[in-house]
Amino acid sequence: MTGLEKIRSERTRDYNPYADIAIADNLAELADRREKCPLSYSTTGPDGFWVATAYDDISALLRRNSRGVVSYPNSPFGVTDMKGGQKAMIPIEIDGPAHYQYRKLLDPFFAPAAIAELEPKVRKVAISLIDEFIEDGHCDFVPQFAFSFPGSTVMQLMGWPLAGGPMMASWVDTLLHGVRGATEDESNAARVAVMGKVREYFIDQIDRRRRSPTSDVTTFMLNVELDGRKLTEDELYDNFVLMMTAGLDTVNSVLAQSFVYLGGHQELWSQMFESPENLDLAIEEFLRWGSPAVPTRTVTDEGIVVRDLEIPVGERVHCPLAAANRDPKYYPEPDEVRLDRPLKPHLAFGLGPHRCIGSHLARMEMRVAYEELHRRIPEFRLDETKPPRDHLGLAWGTENVHILFAPGTRDAAAS
Repeated sequence: MTGLEKIRSERTRDYNPYADIAIADNLAELADRREKCPLSYSTTGPDGFWVATAYDDISALLRRNSRGVVSYPNSPFGVTDMKGGQKAMIPIEIDGPAHYQYRKLLDPFFAPAAIAELEPKVRKVAISLIDEFIEDGHCDFVPQFAFSFPGSTVMQLMGWPLAGGPMMASWVDTLLHGVRGATEDESNAARVAVMGKVREYFIDQIDRRRRSPTSDVTTFMLNVELDGRKLTEDELYDNFVLMMTAGLDTVNSVLAQSFVYLGGHQELWSQMFESPENLDLAIEEFLRWGSPAVPTRTVTDEGIVVRDLEIPVGERVHCPLAAANRDPKYYPEPDEVRLDRPLKPHLAFGLGPHRCIGSHLARMEMRVAYEELHRRIPEFRLDETKPPRDHLGLAWGTENVHILFAPGTRDAAAS
């Protein structure tokens, strides 16, 4: 037995990142690991990977991007071949100066001032979506609001047709979560097929914007220069895919999970709006509590130590951000959403060079969503005949949240 085989065998505890279980059950399993074996090894998948569970370990790894660890491949199973070849996805799987250059291009669109200008349009979308079900007294909150709302925001920002939202949502679902009940090979085949459709769609959007330029992000990306040259089709494509997946899935996931929680904690739904400060605290708590992202890092340098273990070069470490954000070392009673929690920066948006560029947008979207939903639906309950269903994958989330409430009227201002 080699040295690597020995340290793997001593800490083997298999973990399926695509398991068909509830998020709460998965977090309970990760909490048990954190207590008994905070850094464990899983033989699941083609090559195996490590699973980190503690806040300190995960935050230390994320900070080390370009300094001993890299972002490629950003999957515990290694290269999934979603693009038909072993090429890092720009910019989420590249590091160092190249990553910084791509990120710097988009920074102005996600700065606080730019997000503030976008807010009236975002609020109008929220009002219009609520109008579609407010008279019914019930809805499936995920497809009817949580997914459509951030998706519409990103599509407006990018200048993509809003009518393509449902189609794009189905693509994101396959890319991030695979095919329900399928093997990983079958899911990867489905991802490759979807990526072909996505490429055709974005080629069409690029052609459309070249013919009719506007002030949207797509037009900007077509005309911007990097090192004295315009972006290639591959570079544009990768950046657009990131905008699509991150923009349509992250806020949706936190909103959906939070409404499951609020369905059983209506006192919190009222308390959140007692002051602007309370709403800000609630947003941060739900971001902590419902963090969907699960990055993976690959070790590139000798001597990288995680906890008490030196991780060999080439090993991958899977980092569920929700596990870090439920670490009781920093968050007492971590499974509860508390507005009086002492401030400790959460990792919902990641950390280090790859910290989410859309954090200001996400917070604004959540604030607008909660404000408009509470204004129209001050009380609601979960429909117990249609329980929520979760999924894991490269981004965790809840697929359905059926709620019941007193019917209201459509918003005259929106009309």
